[in-house]
Amino acid sequence: MAKFNIEVELDWLNEEMGLDEEIQKQVISGLQNRLVANLEQKFEQKISSIITEKAESIADEFIAKIMTDNIANIQMPIKTSSWGSEVNYLPLSEFVGKQFENAMTEKTLNERGGKAEYRDDKKYSIVEYLTKGYIAKELNSKVSDMIRDAKEKAEQSLIKNLEENLQQQLHADMVKRLNIPQLLQNLQNTIDCEVE
Repeated sequence: MAKFNIEVELDWLNEEMGLDEEIQKQVISGLQNRLVANLEQKFEQKISSIITEKAESIADEFIAKIMTDNIANIQMPIKTSSWGSEVNYLPLSEFVGKQFENAMTEKTLNERGGKAEYRDDKKYSIVEYLTKGYIAKELNSKVSDMIRDAKEKAEQSLIKNLEENLQQQLHADMVKRLNIPQLLQNLQNTIDCEVE
């Protein structure tokens, strides 16, 4: 059995109600306040998370729409000649594509991949430099690995076939030398002689 001591400070006591009723009223009021506070906190958290999620999705959709609309409409000015003042406008995607193509084909690199600074330097484009250097080395190493693997597999296959051939020939030779049919006939004759 458990025993509880409860201390209650009552500043005032309604004279119409008894002490038990006042304590009951205060306990119920305290419980209600706690429940309401807990529910308010849970609702605030849930509403906050829902609002944050909706706001983020709306913002993402808005930014995506603006980016696709605006990027598609951006026009880049390009001078038609270095001496003239006439300008043509290209869409951003086409402008970026042309700039990339120029960067890939313009010969500005030396043999080591640095910027060609001297007139006598042999000049390479990025594509030429990559194919001449890095990709060529990679391909050479891959091809040499493939050749080595093919050679090893061919050697192993040849050795395996030779072993199988030799074993078959040895088995045939052994059967021939042992003359198994003659041995069986002799064994049968010996058994027949013993039985008689």
